[in-house]
Amino acid sequence: MSTPVVSTCSLAQIPTTKIRPVKNFHPNICGDQFVAYIPEDKVTRACKEEQVEDLKKEGRRKLMAATTTSPSQLLNFIDAVQWLGVAYHFEGEIEEALQNIYDSFHDANDMDGDDLYNIALRF
Repeated sequence: MSTPVVSTCSLAQIPTTKIRPVKNFHPNICGDQFVAYIPEDKVTRACKEEQVEDLKKEGRRKLMAATTTSPSQLLNFIDAVQWLGVAYHFEGEIEEALQNIYDSFHDANDMDGDDLYNIALRF
């Protein structure tokens, strides 16, 4: 014999979905800039890549020119390049410059670099 299944759950116990009020938010400050994105053409992209390469060459030239200055000025320049977040473009040049500073550390008579900031940069 089978026994009938009796539900102990009434309709009052079944959770109902809540209707949430709709909120009108202010317009986005970016507007539809990202929605209406149009990729740049090949000519514009090539021009921008050429500008980037020119800026890299100029950065390398300035880094090499800074090697002839005092070690504290070179460390300040390297620190600025690293803070800008573009040091990965000049890793080889920075390594070479730091090695030169390390090799000539005891020979240098850099009196302007004895303050705490320059000592921290050397560290």
